[in-house]
Amino acid sequence: MKKLLLALIAPVLALSLGGADKAPAKAPPAKPAAACDRACLEGFVDKYLEAMAANDPGKVKLSPRLRLTENGAILKPGDGLWRTATGLGAYRFKYSDPETHQAGAVAVVLENGVEQLLGLRLKVENRAITEAEMIVARKGEGQTLVTDSLKEPLPELLASVPKDKRSSRKELAEIADKYFTAIEKEDGKIVPFDPAGFRIENGIRTCNDPGPVVSTGGASQQFPNLRKMPCADQLSTQIFTYIKEIRPRRYPVADIERGLVAAFVRFNHPGRPTSVDVPGYGKLDYMGNQWARNPTSAFICEVFKVENHQITRVMAVIVKGPYKGATGWE
Repeated sequence: MKKLLLALIAPVLALSLGGADKAPAKAPPAKPAAACDRACLEGFVDKYLEAMAANDPGKVKLSPRLRLTENGAILKPGDGLWRTATGLGAYRFKYSDPETHQAGAVAVVLENGVEQLLGLRLKVENRAITEAEMIVARKGEGQTLVTDSLKEPLPELLASVPKDKRSSRKELAEIADKYFTAIEKEDGKIVPFDPAGFRIENGIRTCNDPGPVVSTGGASQQFPNLRKMPCADQLSTQIFTYIKEIRPRRYPVADIERGLVAAFVRFNHPGRPTSVDVPGYGKLDYMGNQWARNPTSAFICEVFKVENHQITRVMAVIVKGPYKGATGWE
């Protein structure tokens, strides 16, 4: 019997003892996810827009922990513009920031066949979108929107800035921040605006406009004339006195190569004063201004082009919202 037991146990002992001096086998280390460079990030922007136009969230890689907002409301993929988009317009320019894994675009989107304007920011982690922030300006919703002028992006927004004229990430954010401070303080000298620079808001050129200026209605008849002024000078005229606070301010995407910085901000208008005396122009009545006559806020995606340390172009998507309403990213 002992011989039989030894015969049965011996192979087991041999196997056990034979491997005693060997370390257990380890699984090969997992390969780190490849970094999402500019092309990768901007590819996600295109795929996101295409998936939204198709009303199909399955056409783009979305993280299970995705945070999605539209005009400050927290939504799920498939709701809001994801449900009503019916196509994409020709107008689109993109910006990307590989250091923060973020990118975005300003683009014309068709919604039930109507051209609307979208300001978009995405964050991509492990090759999936974890954040999507959308500012959607719609026609007939309380803000003027003209898309006929938005057929193709300004070439400057697509071009790279020469290396000797580029700003750092920190400086891009600081320059954009000075712009909003200049509005609050009614002092255009605060912001380094190129004398030939200009701003386009919801498709309308609102400063340094060389062409015939036609009133879009609603505001005082003096404001169309003020749109001809250089941008920095215009900020010093006191016409924006009704904007008392620009908070919160965020600068999440800095495209250093193109000199673009995307700001997501909220303008707060408390509804007073009802008019302002503009030096050289006389009294400007705010009661015809839908932003100023009662408490409102504007949710804004504003993209600044900075070259040689000056703002040369500004593209803004502006949406009217409740006074100090939630942005979804507090």
